[in-house]
Amino acid sequence: MAKKKASKNSGKLSGRMPKALPDPKSVTTIKLVKFLKKANAAYRDGSPLIDDETYDHVYYSELQRRDPEHPFLHEVEGEKLDAERIKHSSPMLSTEKSYSIEETRKWVNRIHKEAAKQGVDRSRIGVKVTAKLDGLAAMLRKDKKLVTRGDGAYGNDISRAFRRGVVDLGNGKPGVGELVMEQKYFDKHLDALYSHPRSVCVGVVNTDKDSGINPHFIPALKAGVIRFVPYFTLHQWKGSTDELLEKHDDIQEEIRSSSEYPIDGVVAEITHGKLKKSLGYTSHHYRWQIAIKQKAEAKETTVKAVRWQTGRTGRITPVLDVKTIELSGANVSRITAHHAGYVKASRLGKGAIIKAERSGEVIPKIVEVVQSARRVTIPKKCPDCAHDLEWDGDFITCGNDMKCPAQIKETLEYFFRIHGQVDGFGPKSVEKLVAAGIDSLEKIYGSSEQDFRKAGFGEGQSRNLRTQLDQSLSVQIEDWRFLAAFGIARLGKGDGRLLLQNIPLKHLSQVTKKEIVAIDGFAELSAKDIVAGLAKKWPIINNMQKKGFNLLDTPLISESQSIESPVAGKKIVFTGKMHQGSRDQMENDALRLGAQVQSSVSAKTDLLVCGENAGASKKSKAEKLGVQMISENAYVTLLKTKRKAARKATKKKAAKRKVTK
Repeated sequence: MAKKKASKNSGKLSGRMPKALPDPKSVTTIKLVKFLKKANAAYRDGSPLIDDETYDHVYYSELQRRDPEHPFLHEVEGEKLDAERIKHSSPMLSTEKSYSIEETRKWVNRIHKEAAKQGVDRSRIGVKVTAKLDGLAAMLRKDKKLVTRGDGAYGNDISRAFRRGVVDLGNGKPGVGELVMEQKYFDKHLDALYSHPRSVCVGVVNTDKDSGINPHFIPALKAGVIRFVPYFTLHQWKGSTDELLEKHDDIQEEIRSSSEYPIDGVVAEITHGKLKKSLGYTSHHYRWQIAIKQKAEAKETTVKAVRWQTGRTGRITPVLDVKTIELSGANVSRITAHHAGYVKASRLGKGAIIKAERSGEVIPKIVEVVQSARRVTIPKKCPDCAHDLEWDGDFITCGNDMKCPAQIKETLEYFFRIHGQVDGFGPKSVEKLVAAGIDSLEKIYGSSEQDFRKAGFGEGQSRNLRTQLDQSLSVQIEDWRFLAAFGIARLGKGDGRLLLQNIPLKHLSQVTKKEIVAIDGFAELSAKDIVAGLAKKWPIINNMQKKGFNLLDTPLISESQSIESPVAGKKIVFTGKMHQGSRDQMENDALRLGAQVQSSVSAKTDLLVCGENAGASKKSKAEKLGVQMISENAYVTLLKTKRKAARKATKKKAAKRKVTK
């Protein structure tokens, strides 16, 4: 496989091609989010599937366009490292992004609007711009602990990095920064071995023992080129909001040329203390800060061959091997071709000439087919197990799901990713396990440290894998998340939660299509697929339940009447960005209070809770149907006020009973 080579300041690059790169325009929202999470997890693990701007501008932006209120858009993209988790004293959040001067102008206009509200003269609003370092985000605390961003609320203690030779450019002064590596050193000594300097930084801190550091990293540590760089030590451009817009491109070039580390854009933030405080932050990012990035141009190339890759659901996805071209500072030799229907209709094959772009520096997509191929070949056998393939719409699929190696690997990866409480079982680890015959969840959970060592893992890693599996049994997890992790068709986290609000998990082995269709939100087709999927997966689900997972039961709607709360029995939809917690947290709290959480507004909805940038379509539909709409603050006030009233009433009744006695 050709390795992608980075220019001095290119973004996150991929050292490998994902097995099935989805077409962001044609996949369902559920599958789009699944891919975003997979790509994000791989990047945090130091082995990116796609580079940063493709992630941002192709896949992330497609989800923003399609469903701006989706919970994933408002979650902090977390790090997962083998280290102690520590709660941050204040949130470490992600950054809002701009890919054009128009998007930056919108941010500036929001700043000016808030300034007018607060009586702040816009001429007094200063802006500073620094490099957006492409490393491992971390904060050096006052207690001298170096902690990663994690999920924004909790991070991982990686203070051991200093003991291993990582240089602190802040000389012990607390602050937020990045663990990065000098680009020139990486290009000279490690470029042939690793896809990006960030992979080296992750490798240095993710080893459980000092003695286990990769030998390739030791010379770099001794040379002092792996560093924790606080943002306050970086070169800064300073000016006004008007100057930021006037010199938009020049400022970016100035910052890029000043950095000796890999960067993926610049970060602009206002410096006015009062205004920063009033702007505050969302559950995802600070409103007074924005990352500014650049788009890339499209170029022509020639197709050398078409490769076919098998995904978790059995769909076979085409990837084009092309004549190497440079896009956004990276040498690109592989491009997604979406699906078999696209290959057939566009006549893609050896000799075809295509135009491709890396919108936001990602694994590229085809912009245009300039010249079709003379011959197009669609496979009839699965490339991984040689099973006969069948057409399903535009896709060709392998139905040998229980025996196909590729589907087995993807299914196992999916479980650990959705479960969310088990680190260490990423693509490479799962591939090694399957190759060693540990090819099912039952076998993985039944394996000992010795089994993992026999499979090719080191002593420390084998111990960590077993420890993580044991911990995953004791950590509490929602039963709907547990159910969704098995990857049953049409039963993701949202529908899994809705199903379990009506039917307990223990009863799903005998559930009928009629029972599911009776639940508001499920149609005949989805019910049919869910029943078939449950029947097929139930032996595995049952065996895994017997392992002793600590499952948190989803409150049943039938029991919500006995719950005393202001929202008990009400059907609620949450939309927009929430500030009292993530959308998932708000919805889970509502469930515990006896509410019925819905994903879309219908005539049966009782309440639409609107956060920031609430969905216009949901608000319009609610207005049309006469559904009550309230703000997030009003919702929180409603809960507090009625809770207080309920407590007073309870105390009053208790006092009456005492007097009567």
